[in-house]
Amino acid sequence: MPEIKNIVVLGGGFAGVRAGLDLAKYFHDKPEYQVIVVDRKDYLTYHAALYEAATAMHGMVEAKQVKRAVSVPLELIFRRGKVKVFKAFIEDIDIEVGHVTTDSRIIPYDYLVIAMGSVADYYGIPNLDKFGFSLKSLEDAVMIRNRVEEIVSKKDSGRLVVGGGGFAGSEFAGELHSLLKHECEIHGKELKNFKVMIVEGAPVLLPGLSERVAQILQKRLAGMGIDMKFSTLITEAGKDFVMLNKTERVDCDLLVWTGGVRSLRLPIKTNLDRDKKDRTAVTDYLNLKNFPRVFIAGDNAGFIDSRTNKPVPQTAQEAIRQGGLVAKNIYRMAAGKDLAPYFAGPSRYVIPAGGKFAIFYTPNLILSGFTGWFIRKIADLKYFMSILPLFKAIQYWLFENRMFIKND
Repeated sequence: MPEIKNIVVLGGGFAGVRAGLDLAKYFHDKPEYQVIVVDRKDYLTYHAALYEAATAMHGMVEAKQVKRAVSVPLELIFRRGKVKVFKAFIEDIDIEVGHVTTDSRIIPYDYLVIAMGSVADYYGIPNLDKFGFSLKSLEDAVMIRNRVEEIVSKKDSGRLVVGGGGFAGSEFAGELHSLLKHECEIHGKELKNFKVMIVEGAPVLLPGLSERVAQILQKRLAGMGIDMKFSTLITEAGKDFVMLNKTERVDCDLLVWTGGVRSLRLPIKTNLDRDKKDRTAVTDYLNLKNFPRVFIAGDNAGFIDSRTNKPVPQTAQEAIRQGGLVAKNIYRMAAGKDLAPYFAGPSRYVIPAGGKFAIFYTPNLILSGFTGWFIRKIADLKYFMSILPLFKAIQYWLFENRMFIKND
């Protein structure tokens, strides 16, 4: 029997899942290699639908249905390939010795992929982490959903503040309006008395993307009665208020923070070069310069795009691409071949904006309305098909749509 070599993937998010699936494909006929995926959860969270989960209507969608719609068990994803899945908390990564310590075992590795994801970035704003809800997990979504229902059921008026007018904030605000409308009907309240406000530090929504897209989105949200404050910063948070630009106090019943993310601080004692977002510097091949068998992908990777001289954005698209390249390069390294460099992918986005309305953006084409919404649904299906057998992918996609189309 040949000695087993471990390829360990830390993280079951977009990057880790892609890496694990591709590694299983590359090494399927090499029994001396074993792929192990480790995550503190036993499921992949489909982050693209968290804003839907946070605004799923009470009385029509149960909490367990919400979980099923935005999570896919890792065992189901990897059951086709020779991948072991360990549910464990990662305590220490020793890249000098070559092993990972979890709360249940020590796992030696020959090749390592770190794709542990990100956390909300509160930028040191006083009490924001204490009083602001983030939207990074299934648990966050369920808590927000419950809080909205509580506000409408117990009060005759209220204000709900969304901190950040990027993708997550804009998507959430549009669906939040739909949820408020439903809850007001259920509880006999006046919708006009419950206000949604987006607070954005830039002069427009989706800063840095496209002025035309920002105009379409702002018009759409304004038509829904959503207030937008631009060139405005949240400078402090309280139990029932936020301070804007250090001078203006705004009372609020709910604060949802979507204003940015930063890499999870990796539990590595070795001194590594990290940027202000805690992303770890990697080579053009997404590995560490001094530890070439350690690869980093997704939100943990500080990869500089040569075209812009800036770090690539922390998006699902980039995470998936990086996960795929990392798997390819591990295979090439094991085979003694030259590694392939990473290139940031083309910019294509779909921005839902409440109901059956979304904006599809590429540098050369912008589509909005029902067409954009339909493209988003197809993109969801395409992703499920990339990680699951065809029948299961369609099953998950149909279930997600049955749950969340009620929001629309």
